[in-house]
Amino acid sequence: MRIPTKQIAARRSAIIVVLLLSFLLSPVTLVAQTGTNDWSRLSSATSGTKLSVKLKDGKKVEGTLTGVSDTSLSLTVKNVAKEIRREDIASVHGVSKKGAGKATLIGMGIGAGVGAGLGIASEQNDNDSFFETKDSVTAGVIVLAAGIGALTGFLVGRSGKKRVLLYESK
Repeated sequence: MRIPTKQIAARRSAIIVVLLLSFLLSPVTLVAQTGTNDWSRLSSATSGTKLSVKLKDGKKVEGTLTGVSDTSLSLTVKNVAKEIRREDIASVHGVSKKGAGKATLIGMGIGAGVGAGLGIASEQNDNDSFFETKDSVTAGVIVLAAGIGALTGFLVGRSGKKRVLLYESK
């Protein structure tokens, strides 16, 4: 018994989409941060780095780093210099814009998967219907959906901020 060419193409497309999505959505092993209670880690931060400082009284101070000494942290907050004593600090996070690369790739993978699913579903119809298409149209749908997914992923990825723990009082 011979399998029709359309079914072989549909199976290949489905396998490619599943492999691509499993690669893009696989859990990433994160490296544990060690020594976050080491004050000297703040010395490695360059002047001008945006920081978010949580104080022991629960307040939060956000500003730009101007200097670090053994006893205090100097920030510029709304164009005003502010010095915060080390004893008053609960934690310090470095704040930067989120990279959109991973979110863009995930969006592109999801978009391509949706496009492939639509293309495969339209090829499965045996009767003359609205969804009857040719392989080139299916490829176009996959590319268009991948582009829309990538754009959506990029916009979502750039919307947030990345916070990295630099110091935590123990």
